[in-house]
Amino acid sequence: MLAARASARKDVVITILGPTSGTRAIKMEEEVGEAFVLNLLSTLASVGVTNTLPITTHLKLPSHPGNNLCLTRLRPRGVCCAYSGVGMGVVHQGAPGRAWTVEETHPYMLFLQRWWLTGQAVWRGYSVLSLDTDLHLSTNPLAMLRAPPYSTFDALMQLDSAWAVQGDSEGQVPTDERGQHVNVVPCRRRLLAPSAAVDAHGCACGAVPAPLLNTGFVYVRAAAAAGATSLPQLIVNRSVTKIMHRLARPPNHDAKGAVDPHAVWAQDVVNEVASEMASLHPGVSAAGRRCHTRDSACSPRPLSAQDARDAKRRWWLPRLPHSVWLATHRRTAAGAEACDAADASRRAPNDLQLVAWTSLVAPTAAAPT
Repeated sequence: MLAARASARKDVVITILGPTSGTRAIKMEEEVGEAFVLNLLSTLASVGVTNTLPITTHLKLPSHPGNNLCLTRLRPRGVCCAYSGVGMGVVHQGAPGRAWTVEETHPYMLFLQRWWLTGQAVWRGYSVLSLDTDLHLSTNPLAMLRAPPYSTFDALMQLDSAWAVQGDSEGQVPTDERGQHVNVVPCRRRLLAPSAAVDAHGCACGAVPAPLLNTGFVYVRAAAAAGATSLPQLIVNRSVTKIMHRLARPPNHDAKGAVDPHAVWAQDVVNEVASEMASLHPGVSAAGRRCHTRDSACSPRPLSAQDARDAKRRWWLPRLPHSVWLATHRRTAAGAEACDAADASRRAPNDLQLVAWTSLVAPTAAAPT
């Protein structure tokens, strides 16, 4: 299936569809969910991307009308699709996963299939772009990912938190009345003492707060050799392993005694695993190992009420001695001198958005926790 749907570069684009229920579900009829998938496939085709593979949940409930929408809805429409039912047994009636308030049609089970398939495909030598069906695309996303500033990274995700921009004074600045904001990062290249390895990703500016990752747009490049486990692949594999392990044990509870299912929500767990594996690039000097003013993962001072609420919501954040994410702006010419010249010319209060990135290291602990 993967070989048939992948491009000549072994890229495959996946999206997900399945019946959902519960308080955390987005309510829509099967026809509407199907229409979202068909619209995304049409949009991708309009920008030259046809190497697509929608994934549906296989509930393993033969009497359920949405048991396998790939077979009953998409294939009859001429759409080539696949299906997965990973973990369904642990959330069937009477199984331990039900104690987490999760059942077969819970949206968390829908997202779990996406990451299981991504890990399997990347291990087999395919690069996977995973897209939510409600995304608006105005360009070929694969072409964008193969070009600077993204072409040097092995895994890419969109941000759900403040973007990094270059400015004169480190901090955080609101950008509109809805509470959107940006993290300001002054370039401190002498402090960073950036190496050629750091500058391979562009011109490094400085530390940026640990981001909140959104999994609506995720790209994972395959390892050089099929059958090898890469660090980017380990993010999704480890996330699936953690979720499956947790569903089989008693659930977590919040301070009021209610079941707290966040530890089995794929987006939170992907953030958790990424935090476990994130490491400041070794090319950064000792003096550059510092904490961005607004990085709640390592702030040396007491957190503000807002930052404390943010840190509580982001339950996976570790306590670190310094920030482990860097912000980089696009290189326009070769050599460190070109980066220094570009830095000197960037004095606007809010420069173009920067790319926030981190190095990945193998985690020291076994995945199930």
